Amino acid sequence: MSGYEFARNSDGSARIAMPDSWFEMCNGPYAEYTSRNPHEDKLIVNEANGIWESWNDDDYSIDILNQYILRDMYASYGTVASKLIKDDWVKYDVYDMGGGHRTFGAYGLFKRFDYLPGFVGSTEFGNQFNVNGEPYIANETLGMNAPGMPDTAVALAELFGSVTSDRDPTNFLKMFSAMISMAYFENDVPTLVRKAAQVLPEGSYEREVVDMVFRLKEEYPTDWRRAVTKAEKECYREHYDLENYVGETGINCSFILISLLYGDGDYYDTCRICSLAGHGGDSTTPVALSIVAIMNGMKNLPAAVNEKIWQDGNGVIVNRADPKVNVAYHMYCAGLPARLNMRDIVELYRENFEKILVESGGKIVGDNYYIPVGSLSTPDTVFALDDFESGKLDGYTVKGGSASGENPFSGKVSARINGSERTDGIISAKVGGLKVGETYRATAFVATSAATTGYLFAREVGASDFVYATVSDQQKYVKRSLTFTATAETMEVGLLLPAGTASHKSIAMDEFCVVRVEEQTAASVTQNASAESGKYSFTVTGGDGKEALLKVTFSNACGKTVNAKITVDGKSYATAPFYKTGEKVSASGFDATYIPIVCGKGATTVTLDCGSNSLEIRAAEVVRVKDRF
Repeated sequence: MSGYEFARNSDGSARIAMPDSWFEMCNGPYAEYTSRNPHEDKLIVNEANGIWESWNDDDYSIDILNQYILRDMYASYGTVASKLIKDDWVKYDVYDMGGGHRTFGAYGLFKRFDYLPGFVGSTEFGNQFNVNGEPYIANETLGMNAPGMPDTAVALAELFGSVTSDRDPTNFLKMFSAMISMAYFENDVPTLVRKAAQVLPEGSYEREVVDMVFRLKEEYPTDWRRAVTKAEKECYREHYDLENYVGETGINCSFILISLLYGDGDYYDTCRICSLAGHGGDSTTPVALSIVAIMNGMKNLPAAVNEKIWQDGNGVIVNRADPKVNVAYHMYCAGLPARLNMRDIVELYRENFEKILVESGGKIVGDNYYIPVGSLSTPDTVFALDDFESGKLDGYTVKGGSASGENPFSGKVSARINGSERTDGIISAKVGGLKVGETYRATAFVATSAATTGYLFAREVGASDFVYATVSDQQKYVKRSLTFTATAETMEVGLLLPAGTASHKSIAMDEFCVVRVEEQTAASVTQNASAESGKYSFTVTGGDGKEALLKVTFSNACGKTVNAKITVDGKSYATAPFYKTGEKVSASGFDATYIPIVCGKGATTVTLDCGSNSLEIRAAEVVRVKDRF
């Protein structure tokens, strides 16, 4: 209600580091005027009673929705269950911008295809807006559901954030959710930022943004405006599918961190700095304030906030479309009440926290909460994320490839292999320090030329045989992962374009990394005989009543995404998409889809109906994946 959103100079550039005289708490937001959307007021006086009312907005509408979803999860399953996110986005009829777009975002994919979370945040399965900042502006307050339990907060953030993105905005979401969780027990802002940043991948651009902000604070210890001005240039990163400079994650999240470091825990100063910093100021300020509000509690709430918003707990959020606002900018949930009392929203957060607390091993005695306070688990990175921005491939084995400036996923460079009729093209790294028998995951954003198939692969150094995950006919960058078991202490991991590929075709990867993971068996699964073509049935037993992942290894040679309809115990459940793998894969193919299901001790029958499509199910198991230690 105080931030400047996309304010511009006369030349069209973003206006940043605006003067203090422009700041007034709770008299905004101050949004860009456009011919499409000339009206952006969100804090409006009710003419009937003269009381201020807040109108719903994407900076908090999904945060509120998530609390209804958590309530419904525990009412239906007694635990967190991904299916309820899908069901409730449709049930509560979500209008949201960015990755939640009504047609080509989360809502549209939930509604049209019945996809589960994770799939709806992916470019590969249709989300055209998943580079936007929706994850960290719409889900970060899940950290309030897990005070002092940052691992739980991050797990919730990963699940709910996967609804709108599978990219860097989700990594920043994990960091901010962890900060909110830890802020209940940590009052030093720099310490909090440093601790939470450990959840980010080693070598990642997001880690670089955090380090840059600390360097700026050292360089300009009292001048946040100079820090903002420099951060706008140095924290910006190009994305191949993002034309809107002012929506860029690196800039916006650097501004959040700058306001935290320069505000140093003060509610008013943090709000002022983040509001005036620029770019998505009305979206970034709530993230920063969520963190310092936990540190401050109610004792330092500015009078203007209480007068216009909280109103001693009687404040109201109007959850309906404003007739003066263009329909493309509507942000509300038509299936929720038209008026939401703020004290009721707080109580919903508290009730959900209590359920999560007890499930996490804590307890409630009278008015006291006993919280199993823990430190943040972090990735065990064995090959730090490489975005190839050095422009070199030093240390890689390269055959027919190069560091290329042609259409990178992010930044200015990716690693690209051109086709050859005679030899395999390879860009691979020797990854050492592995433990034989343990499991690792290689991940990259990968794109191919039309009608081209390549592989993310792993093998022993010098061996001819390898295991792989396929990337086939993907002109847009998709996130691809290969989970493999180390058979040697050092293995060769990377990208391969097989011989026989025409020279005008290519495959590229960006943001390549390898981390240790554990896939722990969570229940037993047996495949049942099926007399119907295209149907695959499994019986799952021995679960613990919580959600696990049905890992289905497959081959999809039909040339399109196969949408498998899922039933659980005969009841319609969801749809899982299986990406195309080109021609039928060999026994070395490790393409897998992970389907979240709640597994009880008794027998549960799960059926995948692929219709007439030629999907081959090669193996199935029920696992939980641990990727932080």
